[in-house]
Amino acid sequence: MELIWTDRKEAEKASIVVNDVYDLGSELKELLLGNEELSDGLFRLFHTDGLILIDVHSHLSQRATANLSFKDNVLLIVFHLEGDVRIMDMVSSHDSGLKLQRGEHKFEIFNANNLKIIYEPALMLNSFIVVLSPEFSHRIIPHNYSNQDDLIKAVMEGERISLSLDFAALSLDMKQIIEKVRNCSRKGSFHRLCLEIKIAELLMLQLEQQASLHSEQLARPAMHDADFEKIEEAKNILEDQYIQPPTIKDLAGMVGLNETKLKTNFKKTFNSTIHAYTQRIRMQKAHELLTQKNLLLKEIAMQVGYQKPSNFTSAYKEFFGIHPGDVARNRKRREY
Repeated sequence: MELIWTDRKEAEKASIVVNDVYDLGSELKELLLGNEELSDGLFRLFHTDGLILIDVHSHLSQRATANLSFKDNVLLIVFHLEGDVRIMDMVSSHDSGLKLQRGEHKFEIFNANNLKIIYEPALMLNSFIVVLSPEFSHRIIPHNYSNQDDLIKAVMEGERISLSLDFAALSLDMKQIIEKVRNCSRKGSFHRLCLEIKIAELLMLQLEQQASLHSEQLARPAMHDADFEKIEEAKNILEDQYIQPPTIKDLAGMVGLNETKLKTNFKKTFNSTIHAYTQRIRMQKAHELLTQKNLLLKEIAMQVGYQKPSNFTSAYKEFFGIHPGDVARNRKRREY
């Protein structure tokens, strides 16, 4: 496998090549990436035979990309906490890759031979992507997993599959393991062994969550097409009226569903409560205004539905982990 890191002008910043063959004795190497696009955080590449880990926890002011090429196929284990990241299949004539959402994880087998991982500018980019060769994947797939043989066959043959049935939320256990990897102080072969164990744990948690999601989905009654259309209509109403969103009671009346059915089916379809979905729309709009417009915080607060700037500030900081005033100041510094 080969990975080439480039900046927004496609200028090469770093490149690594690893052997696809699993070798317990191979050295784990670390490459720190730092340039004008990165600040206030870390951007690291770990690699050893059969494995590449791209660990990002940093402010990113400009787009950056990682171009990955490989002989046959790879397994990507992705844990995405903050920011905007896309993984694109560069062989297909269309974008058949992944658009990652905040707080989710993915498990994908790619056989395109050429992938591009695109990191968009973000106040805080927090992403943990593991790339494994088939042989390395075979080594760490849990032997007690019920579909182990089918999964190993898919990995070895490069069958394009996605582990997740739908949006898969990061669990607390997953976040804790990622932090343990980031804070590991072991050196040499002990560091390599620790990393392999933690990646195996992360994969195990993904498989367990997948089994749980599958069981829940089988237990749920199927949603009728008419109900699905009403849920889509509810989503569109929220996106149009996020400044003054209707109450759940009013929204249920607008789409012709009772409140319980609306809340249940909305969560089932979008893996989000109605309130959380509306809040995400508000925060995304606020972020656009902060980074693109020269407006006062109280003006932005009003435009996204907050009468009190203090309430807006608290909500923004809770959602993004940074004060909106700091975002505005960063934008002004970039302009000058």
